[in-house]
Amino acid sequence: MIKSFIPRAAVINDLSGFGRVSLTEACPILSAMEVEACPLPTAILSTHTYKFNDYTFLDLTDEMQKILNHWKKIDIKFDGILSGYMASSKQIDVVSEFMKEKKQEGSLIVIDPVLGDNDLSDVETVYYDRMKDLLLSMKKFVGLADVITPNLTEACLLTDRQYPKHYLNENEIKELLLNLSELGPEKIAITSLMTDSSHMKVAVFDKKEDLFEMIDCGYIKRPFHGTGDIFAAVLLGSLLNKNSMFEASLKAVDFIKNCISETLKYEDMKIEYGVIFEKVLRKLF
Repeated sequence: MIKSFIPRAAVINDLSGFGRVSLTEACPILSAMEVEACPLPTAILSTHTYKFNDYTFLDLTDEMQKILNHWKKIDIKFDGILSGYMASSKQIDVVSEFMKEKKQEGSLIVIDPVLGDNDLSDVETVYYDRMKDLLLSMKKFVGLADVITPNLTEACLLTDRQYPKHYLNENEIKELLLNLSELGPEKIAITSLMTDSSHMKVAVFDKKEDLFEMIDCGYIKRPFHGTGDIFAAVLLGSLLNKNSMFEASLKAVDFIKNCISETLKYEDMKIEYGVIFEKVLRKLF
């Protein structure tokens, strides 16, 4: 087995040539946290898909299996696995087998169940038709995870809820977390959770430790693209460095606040460019 001299993580997500998101965020963040990041791209895009037109998209499902076969042949040890965007239920099947094997070897599994954001009820039918298979597979997939990091939309989809028309109270949030834990994961962080018109929070749950905490993220009325990927990467890095679920979530929230603060210094920084995390990476040391 190829041992890891520092924590090593497989990072499974798409690779976008422009726009800070997915692998271009997770790999440098994990490196800054002294975790060796081994990328496994699910797709290669010229840009991410938010507000960009005519982007290129290359599905890597077949290549993913070849990569994983080679990793298995040379017997790489992984302390953690982080997965994000999956292009299809077939990709989930491929990654599931890899995760099952590595979980038996002690790998920590973190899954960001990427399915959508905000209220999807007005999305055209073709999107829902494509997503049905993906959602069914994702519900089984998260059962392999030690930790999941859904946003509110994804939490509702995974638990067969309608996206709420009101701000959730604490009891409703706890019920949602418990329902998610019934799918398998013991640790959960629901991100981008608005509790009123001016407060966004992360709901943190650890079933084994009987922990429920709400972390205030502050709120600025505009989206910040790619922050979910940042949250999941910092969370994994912190957990691999032996922090608790609450400590890891707090570190992720604080780092994102620093990224947003840096980004807001640039008035002409477009939303689709992502957040400037590069100038605050040192805060992860």
